[in-house]
Amino acid sequence: MKDFVKKLLLFIIVYLIYQNIFYIILVPEIYSIPIYVIYLLTAYMFTLTDTLIRSLPEEKRASKIFDILILTMLLLSPFFLIGAYFENKLFISQILPFWDNIVISYIGFILYLTGSLLILVARVQLGRFGTAELSTEKDHQLFTQGVYKYIRNPMYSGGLIATIGFCLVFRCIITLIIIFTYTFLVYRMRLIEEERILLEKFGKQFEEYKGKTKKLIPFLY
Repeated sequence: MKDFVKKLLLFIIVYLIYQNIFYIILVPEIYSIPIYVIYLLTAYMFTLTDTLIRSLPEEKRASKIFDILILTMLLLSPFFLIGAYFENKLFISQILPFWDNIVISYIGFILYLTGSLLILVARVQLGRFGTAELSTEKDHQLFTQGVYKYIRNPMYSGGLIATIGFCLVFRCIITLIIIFTYTFLVYRMRLIEEERILLEKFGKQFEEYKGKTKKLIPFLY
């Protein structure tokens, strides 16, 4: 119960209050545009679900650099949306009107749904070992079934798909390049460290698993 309350408060403060303060002040127009409202409600629903089902680690492993990078992403998250909105309003709609099409937004929304569902499925399948920390538990087991049978980092794959979807919802291009690049680099740094930890923990078993799977994209990468 204590963990549930802690997670719920985190969601309310970081996502609902912090983000919407900036939206209300800087881009109140988004609350009157249906596709943006649908996106926001869906994003909060998925974020709340992921926050509540995510396990808390038994012990914290020192990973300050990653903590800082993730915290930076959270703090910048409202400005990503604000930047995407103004890019579309001031640049895309004027210079590239063919891209400023509601169809693009709905394609983006479908991609966002796909990425978010992949994250949740991967989180549920990993169970209590699916924490946000770069750590392994004492009885940690190497999970190789479900979506993990095809890619080793499905939550990161889902995050990248959701990132593309988010930017398409707002029909932006420059913001897409910036956010996707930043997210990819953060994920790549984390997965390199995660795989080092897993290799240290599981040795040959993890090496064999690596030989049968890809990092982020089935059969490709």
